[in-house]
Amino acid sequence: MKFLFFPMQAHGHVNPMLPLLRELVSRGDEVVVYVTREFEAAIRNTGASPRLLDDSLAIPSSVAGLPGVGSSGVEMKKVMPALMGLMRRSLRETPRLLEQAREERADCVVYDPMAVWGRAAGKMLGLPAAIFQTSFGLSHSPTIQNALRANMKGLPPPSALLAIGRLLLTSELMHWRHGMPRFSPRSAFTTVEDLNILPVPRKYQPDAGNFDERFLFVGPSVLPRNDRGDFPLERLEGKPVLLVSLGTTPMNMRPDFYKACFEAFRDTRWLVVMACGKSLDPATLGPAPSNVLVRQHVPQLEVLERARVFLTHGGMNSTMEGLWHGVPLAVFPQFADQPLNASLVTGLGLGLTLSPQDALDPKALREAIERLDTDPGYRSRLAEFQKELREAGGPRRAADALHQFAAARRGGSPQKAA
Repeated sequence: MKFLFFPMQAHGHVNPMLPLLRELVSRGDEVVVYVTREFEAAIRNTGASPRLLDDSLAIPSSVAGLPGVGSSGVEMKKVMPALMGLMRRSLRETPRLLEQAREERADCVVYDPMAVWGRAAGKMLGLPAAIFQTSFGLSHSPTIQNALRANMKGLPPPSALLAIGRLLLTSELMHWRHGMPRFSPRSAFTTVEDLNILPVPRKYQPDAGNFDERFLFVGPSVLPRNDRGDFPLERLEGKPVLLVSLGTTPMNMRPDFYKACFEAFRDTRWLVVMACGKSLDPATLGPAPSNVLVRQHVPQLEVLERARVFLTHGGMNSTMEGLWHGVPLAVFPQFADQPLNASLVTGLGLGLTLSPQDALDPKALREAIERLDTDPGYRSRLAEFQKELREAGGPRRAADALHQFAAARRGGSPQKAA
């Protein structure tokens, strides 16, 4: 079979798909993935074939300059103008991408609901279309919907309302000119197909009982990303390793937090591996303590194999990878689904949540990490939860479902006219 994949252009959206891509390729399927240049190598490493998108469809680096980044965190409404602008550009680019995708003569489309061109491909190419949701299921979860509304903290600012209006206008124009399905910010969170794959275990999904047989909770799968580069993993051997990372987006620009970590763990027993993100020059943080390795990027999976504690922003990808490796999590959430992940991790006894005050207080920070490392209850509960992750089925179960789904719905010409 031939599958077309359309992810959102961000590490937290591409990386969870990689094990499934490799699994399908290993079965002899042809897999094509539409990505920007940043993700080309990662796609090729799975054996899939990348189709390059214009770099303008990547998460805009201008997000790093939004108010709140690098000071007190990012509220979702402050990110909205940039994200709405990205979706608007994506809508304008979609007709051209659909013509290219039509030539692929594929059997099935798999898309991230945040990737507007993928959703349009599923509707307009006449192909079976499945969703790969990289975080929680949102459509049937009042808990998550209420949490997102609370995170907005009132109405969006005028700049966000203007960006939403422009997006809706562009969507209407694309609908009348090209027959594209109408798109709204809400549809990116509520769209449901007959098959919806989620890389989390059902036990971790809020309101799990509301999700019917269309939703397949396969749990995470961890696939080496061959991204070690020149990172000195050998320096970690035999040391108590603390991994510190606030993720891969420009929203991880928190020099105040990184400097607090310097002070918290200077001259302690910990070997700290710190990823500060590509948007922040490590030199701007000043001299690092001798027991702290600072890089813009670190091979997270390889470090987690050696880590005792993970100090994270609580993005879904990082959360699942930390839990997969049985590493207690100290979660310092920034925005979006991260506060909810922090709450779930804390509620399940798999880690704890850091308030902004504690995350910037070296003494409180050090005490939290020591508690996670020395309290045996955390590792005991993590060992039980690891069973849930591995028994969920991972990429094999997802690939089985995609094959059955595509075969059951295939009929007539695979490229029905839009």
